[in-house]
Amino acid sequence: MSDWILGELDIDQERAIYPTLSLEQLLASQWYSEYFTEIRDMQNGYVWYTFQNVPISSQLFSLSLLFQSSVLNMVIMSVSDAKYGQSWDDWTEEKELQRKQQHDAFLNKELQRQPDVRRWKPYPYIEYKVAYGRIQSSYDPRSASSSISITYA
Repeated sequence: MSDWILGELDIDQERAIYPTLSLEQLLASQWYSEYFTEIRDMQNGYVWYTFQNVPISSQLFSLSLLFQSSVLNMVIMSVSDAKYGQSWDDWTEEKELQRKQQHDAFLNKELQRQPDVRRWKPYPYIEYKVAYGRIQSSYDPRSASSSISITYA
């Protein structure tokens, strides 16, 4: 069972994402081979690993994990659900803001508290400060997307 307060996320009953996860551990995991879709090497020491339809806490997510020199730096995740659109043809800002509301409710349930920061301008954003870094939920109109991001200190 995932423990967001400790920063431990389970995938298929496997402790999968946690603050000290190394690239070597990720590559050796069962969930890596099952959900992996793409690597983006930024050619500056940062490498993104992307996964689709990953089950976390009874939800399906798209995930991107950012490693810097083989150390986990950040996770960006977004609920995968057809009701929010599956292409630009059926995307709307209203649907994307609804996804953000789902992210907010999900984090409130998992963390069992209100966010430490909440703002509406220049875009909707909440932030939780946690022992291992911070967790944010935001909508960014420039990228036309909503996401949860976990940044490790």
